[in-house]
Amino acid sequence: MIIRGKIPGTESLMDIVVENGKVIQVDPYQKGSSCGRDVPRPAPCGIGGVKGHNMKGNYLSGKPRPVAGELHFGGTDLYLCSGFFDPQVNGFAGVDFNSPFLSPEGLHRAALSLASTGVTRFLPTLITSSHEKMVRQLRIIGDALRSDPLLRQMCPGIHLEGPYISPEDGPRGVHLREFIRLPQWEEVERFQEACEGRIKCVTLAPELKGAIPFIKKATAHGMVIGIGHTDASEGVLEEAVQAGARLSCHLGNATPRPSSHHQNPIRKQLSMDQLMVSIIVDGIHLPPDTVNNYVEAKGVDRIVLTTDSMAGSGAPPGRYTLGDLEVEVGSDRAARLVGNSRLAGSTLTMDRAITNVIQFARVDLPAAIHMAAKNAQRVFPEVRGEIISGCFADLVLFEYQKELVVRSTWIEGEKIF
Repeated sequence: MIIRGKIPGTESLMDIVVENGKVIQVDPYQKGSSCGRDVPRPAPCGIGGVKGHNMKGNYLSGKPRPVAGELHFGGTDLYLCSGFFDPQVNGFAGVDFNSPFLSPEGLHRAALSLASTGVTRFLPTLITSSHEKMVRQLRIIGDALRSDPLLRQMCPGIHLEGPYISPEDGPRGVHLREFIRLPQWEEVERFQEACEGRIKCVTLAPELKGAIPFIKKATAHGMVIGIGHTDASEGVLEEAVQAGARLSCHLGNATPRPSSHHQNPIRKQLSMDQLMVSIIVDGIHLPPDTVNNYVEAKGVDRIVLTTDSMAGSGAPPGRYTLGDLEVEVGSDRAARLVGNSRLAGSTLTMDRAITNVIQFARVDLPAAIHMAAKNAQRVFPEVRGEIISGCFADLVLFEYQKELVVRSTWIEGEKIF
């Protein structure tokens, strides 16, 4: 299979040759990237190096290409990049991942819908609830991942947003106070048993009693610790990062009102190079000017786009659930608690997030693609983020004029959308 598209940020075309789920050739570049930054000069015959194989030597010696033929997908007016990654997905396309009625079929349907927005990897996310309910959801998701090849490909792990967060109004967000509790490693071990060890990320408030040793233990076990729903002081944030925290979860949301113009947790996290920052760029959770300020302060290479999507994302306006919560999605696409103005997740999609961050932060298309496809690789090695020979073909073909429109998505070489 041959897919053709422009590298974002250039007018040069790439022909990507895919066989058995992997990219076997990138032509005319020796090496490609998700967004066209640092693309090496063309190789003498336009080959990409393949780890563990001597393909480059074979081509240079005049042996025939493994694939030849006419173009199968793409064209001169389309762009091509690696698939997008979303670290926080509470639901999608009418499917609530926190619902007791969640089924493997629903998860599969949501994954297919996510692929239509260019997402090829995501973390199903569970919010604060009782121990019993969280175990139930983890078992449902774990069973689905075990039995469904597409879900195993798309879900490198599960994200727990809670229950170890601040109980205070403001930082708590819409999480139910009655289920918020102190970090308990023994509970996480039971959670891991329920889902066969698939928990990859835990978002917590580092000021809670026992949080710092919990962070050390979790990171030693290969988990990513996100800081979120917190009222931590700058000193505690320093301790959390020293203990191994590496992500600020949806920065700027579920935070207390700053008590100082010069010392507050948002500015502190923006200043810490060890922390990647995820942001919800829907124009509702953060005003456009705030997005611009965050990107300028943190730098495009340390920003990760996330949607924090709930069941109403990729679905019509109406009433949905987010676990135990009733949520209304209005004509403005904001997801709010029924009878309340408080936000409860978002209806943002990743293709729209890319368009928005270009407009809000005045960055170019390559930078925005980096935020959606590659930057998270710093904390989640499972994120592929590059088009290189020998790697799995997780690809997005799209057009871009004033907004990004996904045309096709491949996951490990299989056309999903």
